[in-house]
Amino acid sequence: MKWFLMLLIFIAGIYYLIAQKKDDLKKKEMMQQAKKEQIATQLDPALPVKTEKTFLIKFSLQTLKTLRGLTEDANEKVRFAAAELLWQLQDESAPGVLKNMLENETEAVVKKNIIEMLAKDKTKLSLALLTEALKDYDKETRLRAVSAIGSFSNKEAIPALSRALEDYDEEVRLKALEAVNSIRRDIEAHKEQQLRELDSKPLFRIE
Repeated sequence: MKWFLMLLIFIAGIYYLIAQKKDDLKKKEMMQQAKKEQIATQLDPALPVKTEKTFLIKFSLQTLKTLRGLTEDANEKVRFAAAELLWQLQDESAPGVLKNMLENETEAVVKKNIIEMLAKDKTKLSLALLTEALKDYDKETRLRAVSAIGSFSNKEAIPALSRALEDYDEEVRLKALEAVNSIRRDIEAHKEQQLRELDSKPLFRIE
């Protein structure tokens, strides 16, 4: 009888340990699944409002006024160089100056350089300015703007392409569709990478 009771206790102990292990594994799986769902539903990081600079050289008001004036110089290289410097200095007039240049600039090469400059600076402001270029009468300028917006790889870039998706030129519409698809793939790839990183990290560490 004594051995029978000990056997029952031994079997019950084993059963308890197995059940406990299954319960722990189930909890781990639930926690891991919750984290995966959180990542899957998590919105992409918002674009920064502006590029963060560790330091900025302060120019005098007179120098800034001179630079602003040079954005209307007769020489297209001077116009762009002045606009680029104002943008890099984060001058308060830079957004308005660039918007005006995108609307009124007569030299396609200047608008091309502005679009390339804005595409390197992945911010909400640069994205907003690039959408202005989608209104340009020049087809090549609109195509460059679409390509630039497509390089943002962020969900905020998709609605920015709405105007291009309704463009009267079929090549611009096609380019916009390709850009939207490229952005979508980049976003999905980013989320998949997050999930892979999550799977490679143990939820619990036994010391």
